[in-house]
Amino acid sequence: MARENLQGKVALVTGASSGVGWQSAVRLAEQGVRLCVTARRVEALEKLQREVLRRGGECLVAPGDVTVQEDVERVVHACLEYYGQLDLLVNVAGVQSYGYFDQLPWEHVIRTFDVNCFGYMRFVRAVLPHFRARGRGHILNVQSMLSVGAAPLLGAYTSSKHAALGFAQCLELELRGTGIRVSNVLVPSVATPMFDHAPTQFHLAPVPVPPTYEPDVAARAVVRCARRPGRTSVPVFLQGRLILWMDQFLPQVGKWLLGKFGARMQMREKPVERSEGNLFVPVAQGVGPRGSVPPTPRWKRFSATAALVALAGGALGGVALGAHEVARAVR
Repeated sequence: MARENLQGKVALVTGASSGVGWQSAVRLAEQGVRLCVTARRVEALEKLQREVLRRGGECLVAPGDVTVQEDVERVVHACLEYYGQLDLLVNVAGVQSYGYFDQLPWEHVIRTFDVNCFGYMRFVRAVLPHFRARGRGHILNVQSMLSVGAAPLLGAYTSSKHAALGFAQCLELELRGTGIRVSNVLVPSVATPMFDHAPTQFHLAPVPVPPTYEPDVAARAVVRCARRPGRTSVPVFLQGRLILWMDQFLPQVGKWLLGKFGARMQMREKPVERSEGNLFVPVAQGVGPRGSVPPTPRWKRFSATAALVALAGGALGGVALGAHEVARAVR
C-alpha cells in the first residue's frame, strides 16, 4: 500500500492535553498536518497549541468532554468551520481506575466505559457524515495491549478497551468500500501522566504494568498508521508482538505471571490518597507527554525479552521460575 502524504491534511485529536494524545499531535504537526485538539483542560491545550505553533504548525484549540454529546458535536463543527475539511480522527482520550472489581465504585466502571469506549463512538458518529459526503476519511483509534489481554486491578479499563477494539473492527467491516479507513494502534504501557491522574482504591501510587515505554513510541506508531491507514499496529516487541505470541501458544505463562505478581507490579512505594483522580473532574497536574513514572531502561527491557524467549523455548515445567525472573527483570 502506498504511503499517504499528510501535508495539509486536517486531524482532530482527542485527549490531547497530555500523554499519547499530546505527543501524537506534535508528531502529526511535524508532518504538516493541521490540527484541531480537544480535551477538558483548555490551559493544557493552549500550551500544546503554543508548542505546535513554535514548530511551525497549525493548531485549533476546541475544549470539550468526550462524554458530553453537545461538546463532541461542537468540537467537530468548530474544526470543520475553521479548516473547511476533516481528514483524520485520532481517538485517544482515556481514563482508568485501580481497584479489585468487586470493590470498585460502580460509577467508576460506567465512567470508564463512557470515556474509553462511548467517547470513541460519539466522535466517530459525529465525523462520519462528513467523511461519507467526501467519500474518504480515516478513523485512527489509539487502543491498548489490554484491548486483547488482561491485567488485575484494571477490570473496567481492560473491558472498555476490549469493547472499543471490537467496535473498531465492526466499523471497519461496515465501511468497506466507502473510502473511509479504520486503523488501530495497540499501545503498550507508556510513561504518561495517566498514572498520576488515575484514581486508586489503594493507598499507593499506581504504575503501569512493566515494561514502560516513552510516549513517543505510541505517537510515532500513530503517524505510521496515518500514512498507511487500514491496519492494526503493534509498535513494540516485548510488551507487544511477543506477548501476543505467548498468549496464543503459552497462555499459562502470562496468566501465572500476572496472577502472581500483577497487582504488586502496579503499585509503588509512594503513599497517595486519590479515590477520584481525574475521572469526573480534570486536574491541573500532568500536562505534556510524560508523567512521573519513568520509562523502563532499555537494558531491563532486553533482559526481560531474553528471559521470556528462554522461557518460551524451555520446558513448561520451568514456568514458575522463568516468570519470576521476568518479573524481576522489568521492575
